[in-house]
Order: sequence, then structure tokens, then C-alpha cells
Amino acid sequence: MERVPEAREEVQPDDGKASLRALARRIRSLRDRQGLTQEDFAVACGISVSFASLLERGARSPSYETLVQVSAALKVSLSELFQDAPESPYDDPYFSRLLEFARGRRLSRTQVDRLIAVASAMFEERAREEPPRPSLRAAGGCLVDGCSRPVLARGLCASHYHRQRRAAAR
Repeated sequence: MERVPEAREEVQPDDGKASLRALARRIRSLRDRQGLTQEDFAVACGISVSFASLLERGARSPSYETLVQVSAALKVSLSELFQDAPESPYDDPYFSRLLEFARGRRLSRTQVDRLIAVASAMFEERAREEPPRPSLRAAGGCLVDGCSRPVLARGLCASHYHRQRRAAAR
């Protein structure tokens, strides 16, 4: 019997930079979804704000311990950090928390219907009462008058944030 050589896919060499950039995008996306500033995220992870920034830009490769801290701060499993972003925001595994809630409390169908009715009333009522408020992120700029640079932490751009920290240290 003649041996047929196996067809192998040609794999492009990846020096890890593409994977690191994908991880960086995922971390930033999850942080934004949680509504955390870089500073809050850094505190929750036990890392510096500058290292959090480097992680989100893909400029640094995190250690295993840092990845564990990042996943805990973002309230996702470690494996979810490496998953591609879902096609639809509602395909995100984060929403499985609702299912876990119902299962964990062993809710009946009637109780689930009540929960949905309460949530519907709560969110529909809020939508009617409150016009959406522009967030700092949506406005896109620093709180200092005349400055429109992107926010780093505490509503300030990098230069105003560091200027404020230096002034407080004196």
C-alpha cells in the first residue's frame, strides 16, 4: 500500500504580536463594558495605571498571574479573555450570568416570568424618565476647560491627571 503524504495547512508564522494585540483589544473591550476607568481597572488588578495602558495597547505581554488578576477584575473566566469578540454583543458569555442566577436559585417558570416583568418595567420606566446622559467617554474629552484629549483616569487626560498627582504630592 502506497503512503499518501498528509496535506498540511500552511501556517503563517506568528511572533505573538497579533495574538497580543487581540488580547489587548479584548481586555479594553471588557473593561469598557464593565464601565471601569483604567485607574479603577488597575487598582482591581493590582497593577499600575501605566502598565494597564500598556496591556490595552498590546505593548506588554502579561504574566500568568497578571492574566488571572485581569480576569478576576473583569469578572470573566481566564479562557474568555482569549475568546474572539462575539458577533453580537448579546452573544457575549457575560449574559450567561442571568441564566446562572436563575439556575442557582432554582427559579420556576413563573418566577422567571416575574423576574422578566420586573426588569422590563424597571428598564422601560427608566428609559421614559431619563434622557440618556452623555458620558465622559462619549464626550471624548478631558474635564479641564478647553482640553479635548482622551480621558486617562478621573475624567482627566494624561497630562492633566499627572499634573494633578504631582501637585497633590507636594
